[in-house]
Amino acid sequence: MNNNITTKKKELKRTESDCLTRKQKEAIPHLIGTRSMEEGRVKAKLSKSTLYQWLKDETFKAELKRQREDMTAEALDRLKRAITTAVQGLTELMGAPEKNIKIRACERTLEFFFRAKELEEIEERLETVEKIVLERRTYKQ
Repeated sequence: MNNNITTKKKELKRTESDCLTRKQKEAIPHLIGTRSMEEGRVKAKLSKSTLYQWLKDETFKAELKRQREDMTAEALDRLKRAITTAVQGLTELMGAPEKNIKIRACERTLEFFFRAKELEEIEERLETVEKIVLERRTYKQ
């Protein structure tokens, strides 16, 4: 069933993308690949009025959002794959002969650990809250 939903979402995305003009399709990578929409607009060689008009179009906005989310997901996947190497490098520096490097590596390792632990706890609490809200919605119906 889940696979069927994914297929339908892909078909919807493809349909949205097919409704865009060639110029809109070519502009989206510029708009999401730069620091600002203005910079992207200039790189895509669009007038301000054209971009503002496109941003009022729900199909264009949806495709822009989808591609931005895809790009973000891809970047996060790359970062996740690099985590092991980063942690290994940081832990190796903990054995450095220079005291200041050793201290900084230890501090950073602990900082990352506590931040990850905090995020994990927040995620668990959020899941609990979501379950409670869902149960209350289900109970009221």
